[in-house]
Amino acid sequence: MKVGTGVVSKESGELDLNIFRHLVEQVVALRNKGMEVVIVTSGAVGAGKSVLTPKGINSEVIRKQVLAAVGQAKLMNIYADLFSKHGYLCAQVLTTKQDFRDEEHYANMKNCFKALLMDSVVPIVNENDVVATTELMFTDNDELAGLVATQLEADLFVILTTSDGILDSDKKTIPEINLSNSASVSGHITGEISAFGRGGMRSKFTIAKQLAKNGIAVYITNGKKKNALIHSIDGKAGGTYFAPVT
Repeated sequence: MKVGTGVVSKESGELDLNIFRHLVEQVVALRNKGMEVVIVTSGAVGAGKSVLTPKGINSEVIRKQVLAAVGQAKLMNIYADLFSKHGYLCAQVLTTKQDFRDEEHYANMKNCFKALLMDSVVPIVNENDVVATTELMFTDNDELAGLVATQLEADLFVILTTSDGILDSDKKTIPEINLSNSASVSGHITGEISAFGRGGMRSKFTIAKQLAKNGIAVYITNGKKKNALIHSIDGKAGGTYFAPVT
């Protein structure tokens, strides 16, 4: 699953601890049912902004790296504290685009994921902003999450966003997208990006469509709503489902 910055943030830009708490409760409920869950999380830069205002930095890339370095620690502390209250450990997995291009790195990362899941540890993934250069940055965390889902041959990829899924021209949620209607749906999607994140709905649509073609089911739904993750599993989330090609 991938949780966007807008989901875990308040309108003020501060991290929303209630959302984190509810998100962790849902992951724990799924883990207790025997399901393996990997979280691709955004929010490190936002977390950094809440405690630090970088001074004397002219480069936007370096400014973001500084905020992410500080914020990632805060982000992981939140996850670790919340999961520990339920008796679970979580693990930080920071990666770059190059790790998915290098065969050895790719294999090592996949083996680490499998080992963590075998020990009932919840992997929490984010881009390693501190070492990522502009040329080698992921387009956004939607791309990163899609690569992880493919790497682990996930049964389901859930994207938690601030929208009720993919909307049609009348701003109504499209319940299901498949090969027969994906082309017509594409024309309704804008490239608009949220105030807090790098990705937009078009990015999510593109990633979801590609994963579905590769046999992975995808659900895009509103992560602000109660039990959105759990309801994505049972098909009651009210978002958009991308049917996998089998």
